Amino acid sequence: MASPEDNERELILQVATRLFAALGHDGVSIGQIGEAAGLNTAAITPHFPTKRHLYLAVMERAQQALTSVIDNRAGDLKAASPEERPAALHRFIDGYIDLCVEHPEVPALWMHRWLSDASDIEELESLSAQPLAHYAIDGIAALAESAHADALFTTYTMVWCIQGFSLSGVLDTTGQRRGPSDPEALRRFRAHMHQLLDRLLDLTPSAEPPSDN
Repeated sequence: MASPEDNERELILQVATRLFAALGHDGVSIGQIGEAAGLNTAAITPHFPTKRHLYLAVMERAQQALTSVIDNRAGDLKAASPEERPAALHRFIDGYIDLCVEHPEVPALWMHRWLSDASDIEELESLSAQPLAHYAIDGIAALAESAHADALFTTYTMVWCIQGFSLSGVLDTTGQRRGPSDPEALRRFRAHMHQLLDRLLDLTPSAEPPSDN
């Protein structure tokens, strides 16, 4: 059973995650987090002495969510036989899409970093994001080599597209924004990503040779 201290810490983390994802590290103060959580600053500092400590804890949780998806699927992709590669690639793509749809705070937090949010906290890229990204790239590399594709940019193409769709969706013909909450838009996007990566990595089945009959 969680203690009151654990519950309070979890509340702070949840509120901070929501605010950092919406406004970025640089746009949020400890006071704002406390106010949103119904706590004063003095109640936050025993758990997180500074905003930096709190931000690192939020990003560590986001990284754990990414790791839970990428570790297994990238490993499966790297180990897949040629016949199994299309299905393994689709599981990799779908796992990343599902993560971003179910936990939009994860791509939102990293999108802020892409825009130089919390630029004074540099260790996140070198200690967590870079090793995880290269593990994903290693999984794609097994397929990219035979297709003469760039494994680095193929992997980031997937990341950029999925994070972009999960956060902003697309505009339909009427000007309405359709994103992950729209089942049909999500289905089409998933199918598109399968097709895009299949073609980039030359995994589409070749046409049947013409019959002599």
